[in-house]
Amino acid sequence: MNVTTEPVAAGVPLPSPERRALIDEIVAGTAVIAGHQRCAVARRLHRQGISMAHLQTLWILQEHGPQPMTRLADLLGVAVPNATGIIDRMEQRGLVERLRDGADRRVVTVRQTPEGARAVEEIDGWRSDMLVELLDRLDTDQLLRLVGGIQELREAIRTDERPETTETHGTDLPPDAAGPGSRLETARP
Repeated sequence: MNVTTEPVAAGVPLPSPERRALIDEIVAGTAVIAGHQRCAVARRLHRQGISMAHLQTLWILQEHGPQPMTRLADLLGVAVPNATGIIDRMEQRGLVERLRDGADRRVVTVRQTPEGARAVEEIDGWRSDMLVELLDRLDTDQLLRLVGGIQELREAIRTDERPETTETHGTDLPPDAAGPGSRLETARP
């Protein structure tokens, strides 16, 4: 298939209708894959008695380390009383623990327990296994094309990383980070 682009504006090729259709197809396809994984993970979590809020909290703690309750509530996008309820239930299940600051007992820090870390590893490993099963259905030529596309996408991510992105998010991710909670951010011209 020949894809043509329109003239370049500010160094960025303007998308032709064919190019836009390809991008839309990729976005729709990845949404189907992500949706399939989310539904399967939600069913498995339900059987284990872990909610999506619990998993999101564990991912945040895994990525950012122990967090004060107010910061954790902010990262979860909920009010502190809601975060407290989530942490209460997680603490009862042994997934997290609360630590009090020796200098100021009002400051409560939440950290993941080894049991919480195991739960994340199990879910992430299971998601990887599920993806391997799907990829196993592709022939070698399809896998080679997919690997090439993924390598190009990772390179685009590396090229797009900027110092202000690191400062804004407060983390310094390696160029190929794609772990839990990672978002693919694209620059908009």
